[in-house]
Amino acid sequence: MGVKEVPSKILPYTPAAGDPYLLGTCYDRAAITQEWEIDTSDLPYLAHVKSLADRWKPLRYLADWLEVGTTPLRWNDVREKPNQRNERTNRTTVTMLQFFGSAPTKRLDIDKISTLKEALQEATPEEPSLQLFLVEDLSRQVVESLGARYDIDPLFFRDQIADYNWFNTRDPWAMSPSLLAEMKHRNWFHLRNVRLRYFKSRKSFETARWETNWFNVYRRYDNDENHSQYQDAEGSIIGMSRTRSSFWVGKDPLNPNTTVGIVLLDPSIVEGYLLWHGPTNWVSPPPGMNEKYSPTKNPSSLLEQIIEATTTYPWYHSDAKSTPIDQQIFVKPAIYAICAEWLIVCDYIKSRLGQLEWELEKPSVFRSKGDAVEGSLQRLHTWRRVVPLYREMVKETIEQAFPAAIRLTSTSNNPNPYFQDIFPDFQRVQQSLNELQERVDRLTTVVTSEISTVDSRRGLEENHNLSRLTWLATTFIPLSFVCGLFSMQEDIVGMKTTFGWYFLTAIPLTALCMVVAGGVGKNWWRKKPKANDPYGETRNSK
Repeated sequence: MGVKEVPSKILPYTPAAGDPYLLGTCYDRAAITQEWEIDTSDLPYLAHVKSLADRWKPLRYLADWLEVGTTPLRWNDVREKPNQRNERTNRTTVTMLQFFGSAPTKRLDIDKISTLKEALQEATPEEPSLQLFLVEDLSRQVVESLGARYDIDPLFFRDQIADYNWFNTRDPWAMSPSLLAEMKHRNWFHLRNVRLRYFKSRKSFETARWETNWFNVYRRYDNDENHSQYQDAEGSIIGMSRTRSSFWVGKDPLNPNTTVGIVLLDPSIVEGYLLWHGPTNWVSPPPGMNEKYSPTKNPSSLLEQIIEATTTYPWYHSDAKSTPIDQQIFVKPAIYAICAEWLIVCDYIKSRLGQLEWELEKPSVFRSKGDAVEGSLQRLHTWRRVVPLYREMVKETIEQAFPAAIRLTSTSNNPNPYFQDIFPDFQRVQQSLNELQERVDRLTTVVTSEISTVDSRRGLEENHNLSRLTWLATTFIPLSFVCGLFSMQEDIVGMKTTFGWYFLTAIPLTALCMVVAGGVGKNWWRKKPKANDPYGETRNSK
């Protein structure tokens, strides 16, 4: 769903937001944290999370997040706006899909927490074999309802509410890496990826950043700092946003024959445009011209994209009869969408590196050589920083997410239980990122070498200019000397002859000084080395 209102233009981690450690650190909790504590008598799942927080430290941040209604970094804003805080804590954007084997899929779009609670407690005449909840953003009441109903591991929600590449030593939201041995026993996993968005102006980009302030989960768009003066529209910006999608699969405690899947998705903004129309549509077009096709509007959010992909599965006509609807449907649509996003990211980085190489190769076409080199190095810094991170994300998907997805969704009657149709595409993304990393490293070496060459040329040119100034100053030495010598004459009328002698004396003397100055440092009187003695020394033949 689109963002209708931006509550505040004060973004976390900006000077206007103040000290982020005003709320305390991971070692000491500040007194201000008592301001957001609430009664948990009607919130059993929150009470459960708080009871675990002392032993499982990362859950302390989840408890604070649930009590505030969003990231605690926004507390100074939401505490002064009770209506906004109430909206955040009750925000509900959920789509429930129920699968009944050969019967049509039942869909329910939920935008009120009361409707979600009713749907979770409603008894149906026929139990669905599969039940999927697609959740956009998170809120206290959504976490409370789903967590208590299905007894979900709190770390599943904790993993979704924030996304950081690294932590400072005092960060209260720091989360230690999990052991692979422990992760193999979880019934949930996550996928990380990057979304790119095009903005026509800096104002549009800032509006997008303000929109993300309306999310309950903490996400943001960053400027890629790779604007090309000659290739891009003036003022345009490409924004990059790290995205998380989390998946939980388990049995319904009240209906053991029903397998439940919960997918947590990041909200989408409305400002700007998806780069290059967004990821490819992996659904095949109608097989023939006579096939009736009803045009539909392109999905405007990640949630709508996943809903459309889920309800139209299987996507290929050749698989329509041979592909059963099983637990893979919990994961496959999001995995396909994320892989398509990664392909866009790889192509975009390739384009930017190609522009850098072009500008270095043809500086006269774009700008002066010095400016091209300096600008290229500045733009390369972005890719030197983020490409290793992107490689880590894809590696994590291949080595951790895929095994977890196979373990949680594979069934004995599925002939294709291992996601082997999409796995090669992730390998292709990984290979592309590895090649881009090598390309960035090579470009960095080339640009650094170019900068050294340009600096050397600049220094040589400055030395030449200094030499010219020295020669110019040298020419005035004999002139000044003779002028001072002749200035002792008191008879101004008799200066005619003096001027003649002045030039007659000064000009040859100036020429002599120029010759002497030109030979300084050339070792006129040093004996020239022999032709077979490159070091200028006569070696002892004994």
